[in-house]
Amino acid sequence: MQRRVNDIVKKVIAENASKREAREVVEWFSDSIEGQQYLSDMIDRDAYLMEGDPNTGQSFTPLQSDLLFTRIERKIRFSHVRKLSLRIAAVLLPFILVVGIGWYVNSRTSLFEGTTYTELYVPKGEDARIFFQDGTEVYLNADTRIRYPERFGWLRREVWLDGEAYFNVKENKRRPFEVHSQNTTVEVLGTSFNVNSYRESDKIRVTLDEGIVAFRTRHNGYTLSPGQQAEYDKITGQLVVTNLMHPSNLSLWKSNVLYFYDSPLAEVISVLERKYNVEFNLLTPEALTYSYTLTTRQQTLDSVLLEMQKIAPVRFTLRENGVDVSL
Repeated sequence: MQRRVNDIVKKVIAENASKREAREVVEWFSDSIEGQQYLSDMIDRDAYLMEGDPNTGQSFTPLQSDLLFTRIERKIRFSHVRKLSLRIAAVLLPFILVVGIGWYVNSRTSLFEGTTYTELYVPKGEDARIFFQDGTEVYLNADTRIRYPERFGWLRREVWLDGEAYFNVKENKRRPFEVHSQNTTVEVLGTSFNVNSYRESDKIRVTLDEGIVAFRTRHNGYTLSPGQQAEYDKITGQLVVTNLMHPSNLSLWKSNVLYFYDSPLAEVISVLERKYNVEFNLLTPEALTYSYTLTTRQQTLDSVLLEMQKIAPVRFTLRENGVDVSL
């Protein structure tokens, strides 16, 4: 190998080498320790010989020498710059990657800046539907307030609810979705469920259609399976879980359908007051002993009241300032 190198170097110096061979020699001189050592030894040897014999080395003219060494020097300088650039890149590249990833993450979350929240209120007589930036879909019933960040956090997605909402949560196993409401939390990864949690009500109900959710209160918690409903009593702290035959019926409101199943009149009145933005005046308290089972798509309040009057002997009279309830 060394003999072959010597032969090629001699051919280059004698100007008998091809362009490819000359380029290989120059690159070997500039890019390898062995080549630089060879060049140094050759220069030292020639210098020693020229000191002893001024005529030695005349076959390698001063012009040729200048051209060759200028080219070698340029190649070596370029090699040093390239190596220095690679070293700088090795130091800066991780930093650039971290900054780039940080910017990308921050553009989609609130990791490096203060969280900005949005609050939406759906008044009585109305409903709404919203989409979050992660693809989660939320239906909001009347008289419902929801608070949520403009961008979800890096570790979890959190919203705060006062009222009733139906969630179709986009699955993300690394970032759970949490619904906070009056000292309770519903935690999910990706699922569909209904939350009924009005501040004036003593009960909070979570009904699961698909997936799995964890419902936590101050005192206990329970993991729900599809078809189950958790009912939490805010007064007693009691949590009751029941299996439902048709759990999706409880979220028919999002399709503008009224659904009651053995519901006390007081509960029915609360729903109607929110849906139609009207006040009921209870003239006969004994009317509250009746319950209603009803599914209707009727759009007007008077048509709904007419259907209710067929179920129980309670009379509803529409007034300018509300609805009178009597026997």
